[in-house]
Amino acid sequence: MDFRFIVLCLSLWLTPSWADTMADLDKLAETVYQYPNATLSKITDLEPTLDKDNSTPLQQLRLALLKCEAYVQLGENEAAINLARMSDAKAKAMGIQQASPYFFNCMAAAYIDYGDLRQALTLLDTSIFQSRELQQPQSLVNGLLLRGRIDTHIESQSSALEDLRLAQDVYPDTLQQRRNWATPPQPYIQLAMAKLLRHKGALNQSFNTAKAALDSQQTTGKVRLTVLLTLAKIAHFNQETKFRDEMILEAKILIPEIATATELAESYTELAEIEFLRANNKSAAQLLDIALNTFNKQKKINDSLRASRLLAQIQLANGEEHEGLSLMQQAIVIGERTNQFDELIGCYQVLSNYFVGKGDFQRAYQYQLKRFESAQSSYEFLKDTRLLQIKAQLGRYQQLSQNNKPHPIKLNAQISDSYGLIGILILFLILTIFILLSRYRSIPTPKVDMHREAPLNVDEKMEALLTSAKQIGYPITILLINQNHLYKADMELLVNLLNNKLRQQDILINTSSDQILIMLPFTSLKGAQIIAKQLETIIEPMQNGHKAPLGMAVMQHHDTLTSLIKRASVDQLSRYNGQLAH
Repeated sequence: MDFRFIVLCLSLWLTPSWADTMADLDKLAETVYQYPNATLSKITDLEPTLDKDNSTPLQQLRLALLKCEAYVQLGENEAAINLARMSDAKAKAMGIQQASPYFFNCMAAAYIDYGDLRQALTLLDTSIFQSRELQQPQSLVNGLLLRGRIDTHIESQSSALEDLRLAQDVYPDTLQQRRNWATPPQPYIQLAMAKLLRHKGALNQSFNTAKAALDSQQTTGKVRLTVLLTLAKIAHFNQETKFRDEMILEAKILIPEIATATELAESYTELAEIEFLRANNKSAAQLLDIALNTFNKQKKINDSLRASRLLAQIQLANGEEHEGLSLMQQAIVIGERTNQFDELIGCYQVLSNYFVGKGDFQRAYQYQLKRFESAQSSYEFLKDTRLLQIKAQLGRYQQLSQNNKPHPIKLNAQISDSYGLIGILILFLILTIFILLSRYRSIPTPKVDMHREAPLNVDEKMEALLTSAKQIGYPITILLINQNHLYKADMELLVNLLNNKLRQQDILINTSSDQILIMLPFTSLKGAQIIAKQLETIIEPMQNGHKAPLGMAVMQHHDTLTSLIKRASVDQLSRYNGQLAH
């Protein structure tokens, strides 16, 4: 009796302590994205208390996750990666498998800040797979959001749209999850969707989606500042100048509340980009000088590269050619050393535009070639990453299929007792077949509705062909013809001649960018080369004293229509450059 009484007293004494700890962790999870510095300070204060209270392994892991997310928000990427790795190892040792995808997401977010998209994508694919298997909607939403941001950045728009829509659909399930870990604020999903819509050219829809994020209860602190700056940029492109200026004013009032130097420098870089867009070059340059000083001190290479590129662009716009070219060259050297292909693409595009404005078309053309080379390197780099991910996924599925092999059924010797049950099943099966046959005979053949669906436009047909090609496995090749070296008066005749030469399943479209695009379904590279030679005989008499080669690209598994056209454009430029060299 005495022992039972002691146990009861201990349980009554420990229950409030456990409840208080869980309540503290819930509060920290609600503020880690909005006020990361204050959250990290509270975590530091709470850690000794958890040790004294003999906290559960689950509480320790959850506190480690919140600390990891706070590190990412504060730009402490190395600390976040190290903590996530150690915590994931502890989770596996403790048998708490559901913690792993959360720490993978934290590591991936840190690698995204570094600009290492290969590491980030590999971690995110693993995280999303495990989140689905372990039924963890909170980690699934975070993984989909991060992968959607990457896909938007690398212009894989269909994949980004799929991930972000799924994240929006799953988000309500995060509120019902039994064990609460950490969930990114819903406004971040809305902002990611708004950025994607802006890249797709849907400016009004992008503006309204971003504007809706302002009304969320989660839009406070750093989240609100991020919403304001993103919304100001989208409003600028949507020509909402008054609204843009209101967002900038509120952001400037909110920026001093940012606690750490890194967060402040990141906000200054975002604000400087908007100031440059609205022609406040002096203010933008001042903000970038402060940001660069912080990034260089803290060795934030990726952030420093972006700020340097923007500052160099401002200097060139102000007529400070020597300073601008020198700073841009420094950024290019860093970008080449760290394989930051996306930043290199931006640098070369700025330089090309600058020399076009000065009338130096030879140098502009050289930088445009370097830009295409960087784009091709970026594509190859990510293609290799995708192939590694597919191999890893196949390995996981093979392992699952081996682990789930059907076990042989052991028959009981007393099978005679089951004769009655077997007879009933056979009778039921016969009756089912009889009913189905009678219904099949009585159902009239439905009339075909010729107006059931609207016909697809050319772009939709191309997208549909790409999708079916990936599913079935047949090749598709794109041919690209540059109209700049052709007589404009002959364009209609040329299109008719090409259409007569092409097969029925081939698609020809005259794009708005002075290019003729031809899609060749069921055509490999060798077959496309034969067709290209036949088409060149039609094109050559109509060329204005030039011999412009055809660009060519064969569909890869992860291609979208946009990426396929870009690769064909790169191939065309490379062939043209080769002709000039000879």
